[in-house]
Amino acid sequence: MRVDPIQDKLRRSTPEPVLGQEPALSLEDLLARDESMDHFVGGTVYQAFLSALNYHRWHAPVAGTIVRAYVKDGTYFSEADSEGADAVKPTLSQSYLAHVAARAIILIQADDPVIGLMAVIPVGMVEVSSCVIDPEIVPGHHVNKGDELGYFQFGGSTECLVFRPGVIDQFALTAIPQPQDPNAPLVRVRSKLATAKS
Repeated sequence: MRVDPIQDKLRRSTPEPVLGQEPALSLEDLLARDESMDHFVGGTVYQAFLSALNYHRWHAPVAGTIVRAYVKDGTYFSEADSEGADAVKPTLSQSYLAHVAARAIILIQADDPVIGLMAVIPVGMVEVSSCVIDPEIVPGHHVNKGDELGYFQFGGSTECLVFRPGVIDQFALTAIPQPQDPNAPLVRVRSKLATAKS
């Protein structure tokens, strides 16, 4: 998994992006206007690129109870006009694709009250467009940290973890994006990504 943007101070909606700038994430679009979106205004999103050559399954980042889990249909082979000629590189259109591509939206009420409600949003980018939620992942089901939530049927894509405001104390050094380094190390499955405030 290659890590891309960490965005904080999330907004319900965002203005149109400027050419050459990755668009800010809009909770309305990212969460497909889910009734939970106001819980995340002012919060943080951690977005990672899941390479087609690496891993295609999603795991619970926290222990907790499933509140909702569903697939939102989306585009197929779309790209961000704001990226200009380079938009065909899917890694450059990740934030945009998180708004419009097929994606699973999984809301978990964490056992840790500091974390509380959080969202896991695996996005089937470009030709992937397939998000399969494990049949056990239904409202009321308890998951342990690391339990499988679902998978992409083909290739890698991107995944967003969305947290309420004030939840994240700090991100692990190995999880901080290194976009300037094309050979940045991969973040391994079940690695520490962040520490919650206490």
